[in-house]
Amino acid sequence: MTIWEISEKADYIAGRHHRLQEEWRSYCNALVQGITLSKARLHHAIGCAPQQQLCFVLFDHFTVYITLTGGFNGHTIEYAIANKDSDDKRLIAQAQLTSDGNVDGAFSAHDREKVLEHYLSKIATVYDALYTALAADTPVNLTTLVSENGAPALA
Repeated sequence: MTIWEISEKADYIAGRHHRLQEEWRSYCNALVQGITLSKARLHHAIGCAPQQQLCFVLFDHFTVYITLTGGFNGHTIEYAIANKDSDDKRLIAQAQLTSDGNVDGAFSAHDREKVLEHYLSKIATVYDALYTALAADTPVNLTTLVSENGAPALA
């Protein structure tokens, strides 16, 4: 293989990788805007997270992490939850993001309303478990919350 053939392949790889990262940033921006501009009281606060993930603090106790996973060129969006000051994350749900910006093959990562609706459907089991526990006046921790969801721990 010549240097020019490698250069051509490298440009293709870089272009595709850049496009996916741009779509991931668009998804994150749409979700943050959807939550912050929503008139609904979702009890989310924007949290700090490393560059490739997004997080929200839920009810000032849990942290919901949204991460693009799968290594280089990974297309899987993972939604996970942890106690606010813990690294013990539990997977809630997953979605797929394509290089052309479609989420789960259903809508554009740029569509703020659809991104928010999709996200809320992914984490609805958390709200359901919290609501059920509080209605029964029982304490909630990550273990009981996750056992309701049947979600595994993430490494």
